[in-house]
Amino acid sequence: MQKDFIINEVERIAYATTRLAGFKNTVNPEAFDRYADQMLQDEHDITLPALLQLSDDEFEDLLNRRNYSPDKLDALAQLLYLYYQPFVVTNETLAGLRKIVAIFNLLEQKHHRASLENMNKRDTIYQFLKENYE
Repeated sequence: MQKDFIINEVERIAYATTRLAGFKNTVNPEAFDRYADQMLQDEHDITLPALLQLSDDEFEDLLNRRNYSPDKLDALAQLLYLYYQPFVVTNETLAGLRKIVAIFNLLEQKHHRASLENMNKRDTIYQFLKENYE
């Protein structure tokens, strides 16, 4: 029973992330923002604008207080990564990329969960930061 629930949660999150990527790839930013905001409200009980406005400390505090499952954390990182692609040199992008890295760190350190996809995304983020912020 628990295994079926987890499989259903993972499939639902994967579907939502795929749908978001579809909106982003069709150059429909309004639909992407609406769907991302709805997904955040449903899954994480926060709006996209509220999430984006959190400082690094507030964001890490939110993650610790809410104790999201690894799957929800990963979905949140994927959503934020999609939101900021293509990366543009702005303060907002810098803050967003720090949030993504914080999630990847939490997944690895607390949940002992790492994936090649997330490691590649982290490398892409670090490369962008090195080229544009050092």
